Amino acid sequence: MRLSNHKLVKIIPGVYYFSVILFLLLIFLNQQLGRQLFPSDKYYYASLIIVGMWLIYIYFAGKYFEYDSEGSLVSFLNRGAILSEFINYRTKIHEIKKDNIHKYKIYNFLFYRRLVLFYSTKNSIRDVYINISMLSPRKTRFLKLSLDKIIAKNQSKL
Repeated sequence: MRLSNHKLVKIIPGVYYFSVILFLLLIFLNQQLGRQLFPSDKYYYASLIIVGMWLIYIYFAGKYFEYDSEGSLVSFLNRGAILSEFINYRTKIHEIKKDNIHKYKIYNFLFYRRLVLFYSTKNSIRDVYINISMLSPRKTRFLKLSLDKIIAKNQSKL
């Protein structure tokens, strides 16, 4: 089974750049209008903090995700959506044999979702943390079904 969030991630750079322009526009307009854009400084700083937090969230949670379970390996690809064509420092590829996967957990925080996959190596059990925040609920359900199928197959072999 192959899954990705390509359609949603295509709009992430546009949203990010629009948010940067909004952040700079708030600062510029407030200075040019003599600090009269907002009723008080509290609202001005609150709006800057909200837009800044939004920028940080989009940067860290807005990642491209690809899952491929065809063949004997399970492949997970996480890649940053912003500046990923120029600088690939945020790309993480995990390829794990299907036979080594033991269990998984999906942590669903308020705005952030993470897949933790536990697999065995020759000497120990390791875990992999994968960001699935921008994966739709339907595709998350398919991911769970696929991983459940792999784990059930592995436990029947024991």
